[in-house]
Amino acid sequence: MVYCINPLCTQRQNPQEAKSCLACGNSLLINGRIRLLRPLSSLENKFTYTDVFEVEDTGIKSPAIPEIRVMKVLKWDDDNKIVKLFQREAIILQILNHPGIPKSTRDDYFTFTLNNNLQLHCIVMQSFEGENLTQWIKNHGRINQHISLDWLFQLTNILDTVHRSGFFHRDIKPDNIIYQPNGKLALVDFGAARQITRTYLAKVSTSGGTKTGLGSGHEITVVRTACYSPLEQINGQAVPQSDFFALGRTFVYLLTTVSLIEIKIDQKTGKLLWRDKAPHIDKSLADFIDDLMSLFPGQRPQSTQVILQRLQRLPLKSNINRIISSKTFRLFTFGVLALVLFYAYKAYNWSLSNYYFNEASRNLNNPNIARKYYELAIKYNPTDAAAYSNLALACQQLSDIKCVNDNYEKVFKLQPNSWEAHYGLGNFYDNQGEYTLAEQQYKLAVQYSNNQAMNAVSNLARIKNRQKKYSEAAVLAIEGLRRTQNPEWQAGLYKNLGWARFKQKRYKEAENYLRKSVKLDSKRIDAYCLLAQTYEAIGNLSKAKIYWEVCLRARIDLPEVQEWREEVLDRLFERN
Repeated sequence: MVYCINPLCTQRQNPQEAKSCLACGNSLLINGRIRLLRPLSSLENKFTYTDVFEVEDTGIKSPAIPEIRVMKVLKWDDDNKIVKLFQREAIILQILNHPGIPKSTRDDYFTFTLNNNLQLHCIVMQSFEGENLTQWIKNHGRINQHISLDWLFQLTNILDTVHRSGFFHRDIKPDNIIYQPNGKLALVDFGAARQITRTYLAKVSTSGGTKTGLGSGHEITVVRTACYSPLEQINGQAVPQSDFFALGRTFVYLLTTVSLIEIKIDQKTGKLLWRDKAPHIDKSLADFIDDLMSLFPGQRPQSTQVILQRLQRLPLKSNINRIISSKTFRLFTFGVLALVLFYAYKAYNWSLSNYYFNEASRNLNNPNIARKYYELAIKYNPTDAAAYSNLALACQQLSDIKCVNDNYEKVFKLQPNSWEAHYGLGNFYDNQGEYTLAEQQYKLAVQYSNNQAMNAVSNLARIKNRQKKYSEAAVLAIEGLRRTQNPEWQAGLYKNLGWARFKQKRYKEAENYLRKSVKLDSKRIDAYCLLAQTYEAIGNLSKAKIYWEVCLRARIDLPEVQEWREEVLDRLFERN
């Protein structure tokens, strides 16, 4: 069987050998490459905007090996908002690069015109083998603690890629998560996703000024799923942390197998009363899931990195809870009381330190509170190098240079000759524009790493370029390239070498090095900006325009990139 793409067709099933639909006459070969094998969504549902099919795709090149993929078809083109959402999904899938996100290319978005002149928008994307988590739960039952931690890590890593790329999903639920035969999860259906822009966040933050941090009077684009969407999203004011609420609600269902609509809500706190339906999981994991589902966005973890950091500590914390509550442990404490009291005291201090560390991690969006809790964590475990490092990061947000230096020094005492710590301190000074201090720390990082820390050398070359010492920058970059095979570090070194050559008006060399940089790391936006300037300098304005578009559209906070953007925008305004 093959299917007709026409949503108005009265008989969409056709024989395998048919070239055109027997009912409406439309071609069954879409865009010269695609045949619709079976529907993945109900064709009888008149209230959805899209049809979804499993398709056979022969590709845009001929000859080609047919590939089984998925195609979404926008059934109507008379709603401009829906068309824009559909086009946004196509762009997002082209940008995101993760094995757990469907792959799609620029050629996979196209329009197909029916015989009645109705224009259908289409997106072709990677098909994941497996079943969604709603189906998986029906077949296998509720998940255990071990699986829940594994799946939380996987999904947070996928979300980390989405959020770091400047987007958020807005429709996380079991139906949109695929369990593959290799045990890996995939996140699908980015039709509700949108970009995180300053303009969008400004609309959200200034639209009401309530204690939630969100207003109630500014409607953006409302996308919601019953029981999984948080209040701010229902009000049309979703933020990246809205994804975390939906993630928490998803795991309540996976751990209980109870429909969320059947679980009561505490009328005073707004919390979901679900724990009695999942007695097989530890309190620490239940607390974490409740944090994800906090009523207000500001009370949830503020980034995927915070979630990953807390997940890393959860298994150890759960093991300690199980040991302390076990019968064997109680008998052991009775038999060797003196010895156990000593270790209990140590464990008590460690547990307090761990508690304060977690509390600090939950308040990274408020560096003053995070600082207080990290200091308490250190009080009860003064040998915790991670606490000192994180305290230094909190102090960086507060621009407390003395605190940053003091805590990095304590890291150095616990971990002598830690080149990573010197690199981190150098990065702090670099971000502050204190290039002399940054140079000192980068050089120490190189020294203590036995000249292996070529990322520090790359940053030194960048500083020299910022200081207009282009010859010194070139020498550093060439030396770094000679010593490293790390592609990411090579990309940075080639970028800085290309920058120096561009400023020395050695344009051919600059072009060569900058192209190597973006080939090694396609996300090096500063290299694209420099390529745009190089092509502009040699008079290749068509290429310059392409690279300027990448430079202007990407999200990056480097000061030099901001300066380059302002320069080119000033020139454009002057021409107009």
